Amino acid sequence: MHKITDFLKHNSNWFCLGAVLLFCAVSFLIPIYISGLPDGFDLSTDLRFASAFRDGILNGNFSPGWANDNFGFGSIGIRFYPPIAFYTLAFGEMITGDWFSAIFINLFGWMCLGCIGIYFFVKEWSSPGPAMVAGMIYAIVPQHLTEIYGYFLYAEFAAWGVMPFCFLFVTRICRGGKWLDVFLFATSYSVLILTHIPTTIMVTISLPVYVLVLLDWRRFKNIFLQLFVSIALTLAATSYRWIQIVSEFNWLAHNDPKWSTGKYGFSVWLFPNILETRKVYLLELMSWLTDITIILTILLLIPAFPYLFTSAKTKTDPVRKIIIATTITALFAFFMLSKPSLFIWNNAGFLQKIQFPWRWLSILSMLGVVSIALTIPLLVLRFQKIERLIVYFGLAVIVVMMLFDITQIIIPSEPIPRAKFGKIEIDLQTKPIFEGWWPIWAKEEAFETSERVMAGNRRVDVTRWESETREFTVQRGDAVALRVSTFYYPLWTATVNGDEAEIEMDEFGAIIIPIHSEVSTVHLNFEEPYSYRIAKWLSLATWLLFSLVIISCIRKMILTAQNRTSLLNVA
Repeated sequence: MHKITDFLKHNSNWFCLGAVLLFCAVSFLIPIYISGLPDGFDLSTDLRFASAFRDGILNGNFSPGWANDNFGFGSIGIRFYPPIAFYTLAFGEMITGDWFSAIFINLFGWMCLGCIGIYFFVKEWSSPGPAMVAGMIYAIVPQHLTEIYGYFLYAEFAAWGVMPFCFLFVTRICRGGKWLDVFLFATSYSVLILTHIPTTIMVTISLPVYVLVLLDWRRFKNIFLQLFVSIALTLAATSYRWIQIVSEFNWLAHNDPKWSTGKYGFSVWLFPNILETRKVYLLELMSWLTDITIILTILLLIPAFPYLFTSAKTKTDPVRKIIIATTITALFAFFMLSKPSLFIWNNAGFLQKIQFPWRWLSILSMLGVVSIALTIPLLVLRFQKIERLIVYFGLAVIVVMMLFDITQIIIPSEPIPRAKFGKIEIDLQTKPIFEGWWPIWAKEEAFETSERVMAGNRRVDVTRWESETREFTVQRGDAVALRVSTFYYPLWTATVNGDEAEIEMDEFGAIIIPIHSEVSTVHLNFEEPYSYRIAKWLSLATWLLFSLVIISCIRKMILTAQNRTSLLNVA
């Protein structure tokens, strides 16, 4: 018994983390393993993006700019959608050899990452026990599971894994942290930006609220300097993406107003959603489930109010300040997903690109978990006569969430067993990608002509047809405008017999290249502007700096652990 006690005492972190990972496997992974991957509108799109990155990597291009899908006409979604979640998915497929296993492993990895982040966030201000419980709750908050079982929003689900680290390291900075925390915050924030844009927008809006509440104003000059350096490093690390997005966003079909109005409009998805009239039963059901999810998540904040009310005399307590910051920021997120915030949505165009206000549940859920995990133990110590009532409330919230997860999220999902997953992979070759990821001038009618190059009655010999390069020779004949089965994009450049040629497009968005009557060798290349290349080198240099800092940090932790073990052995 003594040995077990000593083991738990000296290895409580590993024991608690192991318990969190086991809980993630039981609550999230096993249902997928038994029934299959939940289906969703975004599943095929996610696989297309990951396929484009995988093909690029296999061809030596680690940053592909054009996806060779859409029956060869191509698409530009990979230029705008953050890449990290799809890089990990692509590497997963390259290792396992099939997409089902790759998705399965990645989902578990992102879930574990987020729960570990919550564990360390709470442990920063509490003991391993409450931190372990927090990690477990984060795994079962309804919206976390809905991201996959309800909608299959893979990249957004991955962002849930990164968010806790952003708030953890900015918390350390605001409490007078070290310069190491500056690099760790910049790294986490950069990963978030390169994982999911809507979540990045919400975190970027929420962080100032959180920071202003939490800030140690006695050291504000040094803290502001550290925050400024963090943001500068983040901008440098992600420059190759945001420069590209800002420059080209108007060329993306997803920028069309039709994708932010109607059922995609923010105004019809503000809490309470059930007040909106839905013509489709599925949308009405979604409204009810979303509202119940929001209410269940709000319950996580309730213990904070009696604690804060009864602890007013301990205003200098750092834990109390953390609870205030997390609770206020969570309430801000609740406000942003509710109808009273409509005036903000109406006047903030960039915010409308989020589409669905219920996405703010990610912030609300994460901070709600931190709030209840820190508050319940403090309430138990403060009100020992009713400690059972306090604990029972926490257990009741968890049990209700789990019942809701099982009955309304997991069981009603439509899983795809591994045996039938091959149909999804076939669809990638036989169906076009979602039109929001086409160039804005592209039309579906372009697919009616599948011949790679049309040159009237002149013969065409295609010698090379890769995602970012096309080469072909047109034999002698009448002067003609070549029609190439590739969607026009301003970054395509062409040469005819070595001379630069003008590129145009037809009424359906396909590339048109005028050529003369002689034999013509045409080279079509997708070329990034010089400014993009500079941004890529800047980003690469910044990530190398991050890597050196993190490796140094890990090395220091290993040495510290070894020294601690040696001291224990001596004792």
